[in-house]
Amino acid sequence: MKLIIFTFFLLYSYSSGALTSSTGDSLNSLAEDIGISVGVRNDNTGYEHLKSNALESIFKYSQHSGVVNSLYYNDKISFERLIRYADSDKEIQSLRFKIREYKELTRYKWPSLKPNEYKMGQRSKDIAKLRWMLVSLGDIENRQLSAYREQIYDPSITSGIKQFQKRHGLSQSGNLTIESIELLNVRPKNIVTKLQSAVKAKLSVFHEKKSIYIEVNISEFKLRVKGDEDVHLEMPVIIGSTDNKTPLLNTYISNITVNPTWTPPYSIVYDELLLGLKNNPRFLDAQRFVLVDRVDNQKEKSLKGMSSEQVRLSLRKFRLVQTAGYWNALGAYRFTIPNSESIFLHDTPNRNLFFKSNRALSHGCIRLAKPEQLANYLISRENVDKKRILKIAKQGTETVSIRLKNPIPIIITNQYIWVDKDDLLQVRANVYNQEVKDNG
Repeated sequence: MKLIIFTFFLLYSYSSGALTSSTGDSLNSLAEDIGISVGVRNDNTGYEHLKSNALESIFKYSQHSGVVNSLYYNDKISFERLIRYADSDKEIQSLRFKIREYKELTRYKWPSLKPNEYKMGQRSKDIAKLRWMLVSLGDIENRQLSAYREQIYDPSITSGIKQFQKRHGLSQSGNLTIESIELLNVRPKNIVTKLQSAVKAKLSVFHEKKSIYIEVNISEFKLRVKGDEDVHLEMPVIIGSTDNKTPLLNTYISNITVNPTWTPPYSIVYDELLLGLKNNPRFLDAQRFVLVDRVDNQKEKSLKGMSSEQVRLSLRKFRLVQTAGYWNALGAYRFTIPNSESIFLHDTPNRNLFFKSNRALSHGCIRLAKPEQLANYLISRENVDKKRILKIAKQGTETVSIRLKNPIPIIITNQYIWVDKDDLLQVRANVYNQEVKDNG
C-alpha cells in the first residue's frame, strides 16, 4: 500500500524538462562524493547518463529498487527533492565532508604499524609514524615538532590513542593494543568506501522518512527519535545476538502496552524454559509463569508441582505465559511494531546489561534503557484521552494496550560508520558481519 501511494505521488507530480543547472551541479558533486564517475560530457545526454548511474548506485539494494529507481529517474520534481536532500541533510553533509577529508589522505602512502609496547619517553621512528597517523586522523592536534621530538612517546600520543579508541568503540586504555593497531592500519581508501555506502544507504530511504521518525542503529546499540534536524530522545538499546539477529526493518510503532504479559515463542519454550524446569522443579513457577487455555484466555492453570514432561504435554491445549510484574521479561512496557518476524521493542528487568559495551544479547527483540521516556514521548503526540489512559495504566497492575492514533515510523538500520554531534568520525565493528548495502 505504501509503495502504491508513493507511486501515485510521483506520477501525479511528474513534470517534463531538463535538469536545472543547479541540480546538475549538485548531481556532479554528489556523484563524485559517492564514487560515481562524472566524465567530461556536459550536455543533457551526459547528465542523463550520470543521473541513471547515481540512482542505480543509491537504490541498488533497496526494497522495490527497480520501481523506486525508475520513478525517481522519470520524475524531475522528485529527483530534485532527492538532490536537495543530499545537499541539505546535516548527517549526509557530515558524511560527505568526511569523504572529502579521507580522499585527501588517500594521496599518501598509509603506514603499517606492528605490535609493540612503548614506554613514556621512549624514542623510535615507528613512534613518529604513529604520531603522523593520529594527527592525520584528527586524534592529535597538529603541532610543529622537531624530527627528534616527533619520535618521542609522550602524553599527547596516549591521549590521541584514547581518542581513537573512543571513536571506534574500544576500551579507552591509551595503550597501543592489537585491536587498536589493526584499526589504525586500515587504509583511508577503505574508510572512503564505507562512508560512500553510508551516504547511499541514507539516500535510499529518503522517500520513507517522515518529519519525525525513530531510528535504531544496530552497530551503535542506540535508539534516537529524530526530526526537524534535531534529536528529541536518545537511549542505549540491547539488540539480538549473532544467533538471533535483529532484522533490518522499515515499519512503525502502533501500540504501547503497559504491564505486558509475555508469551515466549516455541524456540525459547523448548530450548530454554523446559530445560530450565528439568534442572529446577521451581524454575517456571518462581518466574511467575502460568498455563493459559488456548481457547479461553481467562482459564489459567498453575505450574506448581508439574514436571517438564507434564508441561510439555499441557502445551497442546495451553500456552505458557509469564504474568505481568517486575519479574516479567518485557518489564513494564512493550511497543508493537508490525513486522513478519515477531520483533518488538520492550523494557527489561535486567538493567545491568546496559553497562556492557557489546549489547548483542537478546533473542532478536530490542530492549530499551528508557522505555518510560519513549512511552511518554509517543503519548505526547496523542489526544487527552490516550494520555489519561497511560497515566492510569502506570498506576495499576493490569495489562493495558493503547493503540496510537499517530503511529510513528521506525527504521532499524545497521550503520557502522557515522559522524557524531562533535564532528568526530565514529566507526564500529559490524555486529552481524552485514554489509552497509543491507541497511534499510
